[in-house]
Amino acid sequence: MAGNIMQMAFLICLLLLLRPSDALSQSGRRHVNTGSNIMVEAKAGYGFLIPHRLEMEIFNSHFSSFEISISKQTFGGSRWEYMYAYPIIGLAYWYSNLGTSPYLGDAHAIYPYINFPITPPKSVRLYFRAGIGLGYLTKRFDRLDNYKNTAIGSHLNAAVSASLELRARIVNRLYFTGSIALTHFSNGSMKTPNYGINIPSIYAGVAYKLSKENAYTSSKLLPELYPYEFDGKKWFQVQFGAGLGYKNTDAEAGGSYMVYAMYANVLKQVSFKSRLGFGLDVSYDGTDRMIVETSSGEELDSFIPIVKTGGNLAWELMISRVSFVLNIGGYFSGRYKTEGGIYEKFAIRYYFNQSIYTSITLKAHYARADYITLGLGYNLNIKYY
Repeated sequence: MAGNIMQMAFLICLLLLLRPSDALSQSGRRHVNTGSNIMVEAKAGYGFLIPHRLEMEIFNSHFSSFEISISKQTFGGSRWEYMYAYPIIGLAYWYSNLGTSPYLGDAHAIYPYINFPITPPKSVRLYFRAGIGLGYLTKRFDRLDNYKNTAIGSHLNAAVSASLELRARIVNRLYFTGSIALTHFSNGSMKTPNYGINIPSIYAGVAYKLSKENAYTSSKLLPELYPYEFDGKKWFQVQFGAGLGYKNTDAEAGGSYMVYAMYANVLKQVSFKSRLGFGLDVSYDGTDRMIVETSSGEELDSFIPIVKTGGNLAWELMISRVSFVLNIGGYFSGRYKTEGGIYEKFAIRYYFNQSIYTSITLKAHYARADYITLGLGYNLNIKYY
């Protein structure tokens, strides 16, 4: 199941990269591309592993990493490209041997990413890049053969990359790239141990456009409104969803447990890009029952005392059919309130239409991953004026 969830996360992000243009020009005809703006990039980096737990001090070392990618400089073929100042979208492969530690092995990752411009379009430009996909570590925790690897309990993991990048044009289609980046590997506690691997690095590389550049277009796409968005009426969204998760704690307490989660968000469109509001959560985590029964020495007759309810602030950022949702809140009830009762949720959604979406959600407590759920949701648009 862990593998299926990670694969779905990869596919949701990839859909944004591969999805064809949906925008129309002012004349009503579909925009005709005159160039692909496809680039190939290669970069090398040098970094280290952050020993954020005492047990991870044995992994402390400096090492190199490498990345190759294929990307596309957007130029306004879709409405969201214009709204986000023509970002770069791409697909990257990343590799590192993670230093000299005999316990970690090598790390491989493949992930789609999006590179948002921060400064105006000039020969030297600053970007913020974010990507998420699949990671594979050649060595993992094993009770007999690799018991000192307390960082990761599974070969397959989520790979997350974030960087601040400088891009400078050298000649016509050749660019220099330099960046400060953080790469993270984690399985979302689906297989313990799961302290995670955090790698800050610096990178330098080159990028080359394979064809003549297709220049930006300001084809007045913004006035073409999506349904329920700044059309003279006032709307808010009520979102209902449910998800299913899985946790394996063989390395710690033993056993596998299911997680069931339901939620509702009430959101108001505050800009062309984002929605803001509040949410309610109801969840049941099988490991909470195990913890309560073990610590108290009593056997619970019902699952109801274990059910957690909570409230949160919610924010959703829309990028075409993909959105990113952040919830931060606290628990109202529940026999076991993890980490003092404060929680965060980060979700990636893909909208099949205006109403139905699928999502992958990571729930954490003080930025420490607790579990991942895969779910479905329904977005109800309500007009109040």
